[in-house]
This record gives sequence, structure tokens and C-alpha cells, in this order.
Amino acid sequence: MYKLLEYLKYLGLFIIFTIIIALITSLINLTGINSNIINKLSIILTAISFFIISAKASHNINEVGYLLGIKLSLIFIITLILINLIIFKSPFNIDRIIYYSILIISSILGGSFGKNISIKNLARKKS
Repeated sequence: MYKLLEYLKYLGLFIIFTIIIALITSLINLTGINSNIINKLSIILTAISFFIISAKASHNINEVGYLLGIKLSLIFIITLILINLIIFKSPFNIDRIIYYSILIISSILGGSFGKNISIKNLARKKS
């Protein structure tokens, strides 16, 4: 039950990041910048948010970093798929598969990075 609450906490953090990214890209869109650049910026910001959330989670939760990254990325991606299917009714195509693959890789790297940082911090505290 405790892990479920932790995962829900990070899902809430992900939703907050997603809303902030949507606001940032919407404001940038008002400046008249090409929409392709804005779409790429949105992908980069989302991947960074996956990395940050997974790194923070693996630093705080006592699990293997890359497995936690996979679990969190699957939770976040299922949320994104449901939002896209229900609200936006967007089709599932190869671009989406590549996008979700980038997000999974980013989350795995973040989980591993966060776990390595916490191990290094523990080694410093012991010496």
C-alpha cells in the first residue's frame, strides 16, 4: 500500500510537470515560432520531466533504479495514452511509439542516475 501511495505521489508530480509544460509551450506558441520547434521542445521537456521524476523517486524509494524507472514510465505512459485517447482522440501511430520509447529510456536513465547519486551520497556519509 505504501508503494502505491509513493507511485501516486510521483504520478501527481508528473501531472503537474505536464501542465507546466503545456503552459510553457502554449505561451511560446503565441510568439509565432514554428510549430515543429514547439513540438520538439515539448518532447524534450517531457523527457526531462521523466528523467527528473524517476531520479527523485529512485533516490527516495529503496528499489533497483532502472526497474523503478520502467515502472514509473509505464504508469506515466499509460496515463498519457488514456489522455490522448479519451480527450484528444488522437490515433496511435509510429511517431507515438518512438515518443513513448524516448520517454521510457529517459525514465530508465533517470532511475539509474538517481540511485547512483544516492549510493555515492551514502559512501560519502560513511567516510
